[in-house]
Amino acid sequence: MFNAAEEGKDLRTTMKGGTGNGLEIMLDIQQDEYLPVWGDTEDTAFEAGVRVQIHSQAEPPFVHELGFGVAPGFQTFVATQEQRLTYLPPPWGECESRALESGFFQVYSVTACRIDCETRYIVENCNCRMVHMPGDASYCTPEQYKDCAEPALAKLSALESSSCVCRTPCNMTRYNKELSMVKIPSKTSARYLQKKFNKSEKYITDNILVLDIFFEALNYETIEQKKAYEVAGLLGDIGGQMGLFIGASILTILELFDYAYEVVKDRLLDLLSREEEEESHAEDVSSCDPVANHSESISHTVSVPLQTTLGTLEEIAC
Repeated sequence: MFNAAEEGKDLRTTMKGGTGNGLEIMLDIQQDEYLPVWGDTEDTAFEAGVRVQIHSQAEPPFVHELGFGVAPGFQTFVATQEQRLTYLPPPWGECESRALESGFFQVYSVTACRIDCETRYIVENCNCRMVHMPGDASYCTPEQYKDCAEPALAKLSALESSSCVCRTPCNMTRYNKELSMVKIPSKTSARYLQKKFNKSEKYITDNILVLDIFFEALNYETIEQKKAYEVAGLLGDIGGQMGLFIGASILTILELFDYAYEVVKDRLLDLLSREEEEESHAEDVSSCDPVANHSESISHTVSVPLQTTLGTLEEIAC
């Protein structure tokens, strides 16, 4: 593990990105020390090289499942970029931020949860722990590996959905990777490496690799999960709908009042116009005196001089 957060050690930092500004190591995988393969099993390894995992200091490595391969005879360039992810807790999401009960790891992560669960299961069933597992229990012997630890771990993997439930952490850091490779050694450097390591060119090709890990840029990408519909948005939508419907209802009521006012106004105007017509007709009739009846003319003796001239037509009619 390179640049681990150990007590008394300062973390190494870089001020620039790009090739040559990160970790560069040359490894000899020593294929001559590999165990021979006598048959096909689930754990038989046919490859030659190393597995590498890039992870944060707060997350334990899980190389045998999350590591990427680096082959001998090549120089592998790994450009990485940091990503910081934030997930929502229940009821919006299913992330987990609680501390583990065993206390092996201070920060919760999926790998820490899996290693913690596997360690407790192996220790309970085999009274030992595998090499990559934390704790104070003694390491398993080769016989315990073959007879107990590996079968128990395979059984746990089959029951993992019910026994080891490891949810995504609410805050996590991961690193994207872009790999590229070039062949080593070159024709011009083969003799120099043979002399430096006192090895043949074939041995260098079969066993030597160079790993160069660097940051693509000195920045990070943030991915944050947010609520699709918050309480503020819900209240705002409710208030907007209520305002719309209440406003429409008030306008309807005002229109009804306006309609009633117009109807009453038209009725009153009709009544007033009728009364004015009746009054004007009555005034026209009363402007003339009534003509005396024949009986009334008999009861009075009126002497009219013979020489009196007749009046106008109106005087005669009235």
